[in-house]
Amino acid sequence: MDEEELFDDVWADWMAEQGLDIEDEIEQTLLSSKGLLDMDDGTHAQWINGTLGVLLTFDLEEVDQLLGAWDEAEDGNMVALATLLQWLNGFSAFLRACTANIEDL
Repeated sequence: MDEEELFDDVWADWMAEQGLDIEDEIEQTLLSSKGLLDMDDGTHAQWINGTLGVLLTFDLEEVDQLLGAWDEAEDGNMVALATLLQWLNGFSAFLRACTANIEDL
């Protein structure tokens, strides 16, 4: 028996003894946390019953830059306005991707 066949046998035995229980546990965890957005696991948007939930994360520097750009744009700074529009362009691309993946509608 070669190494690949041995591995396949060991894997099949493990799945029969423990793997299916772990698979069921993972499925139950995913179902129970379906409506949660979590900054640590990379889940940043999800449709639940026709409502899109979005998690936005910023570090302090990003918040300062956005707020500063907003203040400057209000004072007529077109470069700052362009910065805000660039951010909104990226966010609208994100929303378009979300609408392409509506699961619960």
